[in-house]
Amino acid sequence: MHNVEVLGCGRVTGILIVTPVFNDGACLEFLFRDLGNAGIPCEVDVFVVDDGSTTDISLRSAAIPVAIGSVSVLRVGANVGHQRAIAIGLVEAVRLGNHDAIAVIDSDGEDQPADLVALLEALRSAPDSIVVAQRRSRTDSARFRAFYAMYRVLFRWLTGRRLDFGNFSVLPSAAAQRIVLMPELWNHYPAAIMRSRLAITGVPIDRGHRYSGQSRMSFTALVSHGLAGIASFVDTAFTRLLVLASSLAALFGVLVAGAFILRVSIGVPIPGWAALGASVAAIALVQVLVGLVVVSFLTLSSRSSVSPPPADFASGYVVKIDRIT
Repeated sequence: MHNVEVLGCGRVTGILIVTPVFNDGACLEFLFRDLGNAGIPCEVDVFVVDDGSTTDISLRSAAIPVAIGSVSVLRVGANVGHQRAIAIGLVEAVRLGNHDAIAVIDSDGEDQPADLVALLEALRSAPDSIVVAQRRSRTDSARFRAFYAMYRVLFRWLTGRRLDFGNFSVLPSAAAQRIVLMPELWNHYPAAIMRSRLAITGVPIDRGHRYSGQSRMSFTALVSHGLAGIASFVDTAFTRLLVLASSLAALFGVLVAGAFILRVSIGVPIPGWAALGASVAAIALVQVLVGLVVVSFLTLSSRSSVSPPPADFASGYVVKIDRIT
């Protein structure tokens, strides 16, 4: 194997791959097969984060290709969720501290190991940035794609940020050390990357097909995941909602004032349904404004308290580490 030169940072002589798994052990041997065949141009170690699986998650050393160095399974004591499993894996990877870069890849095959080569090549060109896979195409159902498109529009409007990547990424070790100190990492890895203020380099990549079975991510879980991403930018989101509600209230006030002036000056009657509708709209707008103001102050109050970063507590969820090779 040869090394990937990273300008200003020497050479990437080793990469640690973090991959979360929950009750999906059937995919792991396929994942390692593809990792072994990917032609990754540096030494490769792997952390499998077993997110409190209730079925057997085991690996045979014979299933580990010779191209892979060490493989360890981090046993998480409870099912904490996909994003928190990634956070735990990153914290342990940073604690280990002997790799030049850390990659995050899903274990189900939708993130294709062969694409790590393209991400590493992008890291060579932009050594101080986090390299992410931007999805060119997806293999999800039409319903999922439609909801995801709407979510991206909502996310862009509420946060002012464009969300066009997921978990598949490569981080220089210095970037990983910064990310594990960000409270947002515990709930939403892509949002933590965006809030880190580090440079982000996107590589357009098609999404692959699952190795085995069906996704265990329910629609409810997907909605919760999306809301967690928006919540990471709660200050921006509520400010924009407050401005929108205030603008609507001002527009409504102008319309009501105009109607009143017409009624007084030239005797134009105001229909009963219009008066009733205006009253209901006024009450609704006042309630929205009051609610947004209260939430905004609660948000500002919460910013005065310091949330512990995953680096401080995530390792406590690891009850056992099984060294496979």
